[in-house]
Amino acid sequence: MIFVAVGTQFPFNRLIQYMDDWVISDSNKTQEKVIAQISDGDYLPQEIKYERFMSGETYNENIRQASVFVSHAGMGNIISAREQKTPIIVINRQVALGEHRNDHQADGLKWMGKLDGVYTASTQEELYQHLRHIHELKPAKHSHVGNQQLSDSIADFILHGDSKETLVKL
Repeated sequence: MIFVAVGTQFPFNRLIQYMDDWVISDSNKTQEKVIAQISDGDYLPQEIKYERFMSGETYNENIRQASVFVSHAGMGNIISAREQKTPIIVINRQVALGEHRNDHQADGLKWMGKLDGVYTASTQEELYQHLRHIHELKPAKHSHVGNQQLSDSIADFILHGDSKETLVKL
């Protein structure tokens, strides 16, 4: 099963439509079932089972059972995926498309992609490329990294750039 989540603050119609189109098309050769948390989005999936919002228990159980977690580029979901030992594909919301207030998620993809078990996409094609190789995606090796350690490592990377190896080790 693939679990897709857009968070609770903003809808992310583009991500939900990408995933629905993937299920509808011949691209879903794995025949994996897709379950999505879609928030207040206008796009209602045709083929994906969805809920607008889920209890924390249901949400975490979906992450735990998923072969891969597809999400907006939010740190909370990255941490949850690592804790549940589930590989995660993150796709950023884009301000130019009216999906967010700024492009911090696009800016964050560079360092997010350096995290073990985190795969990044900014386009439909990049997302589909990861999904075509779904069974090759691996979860983080060290899934129980403390939230403070992860936050400190991210802050260090932001302050000091690519020269740090810390994120790769997480």
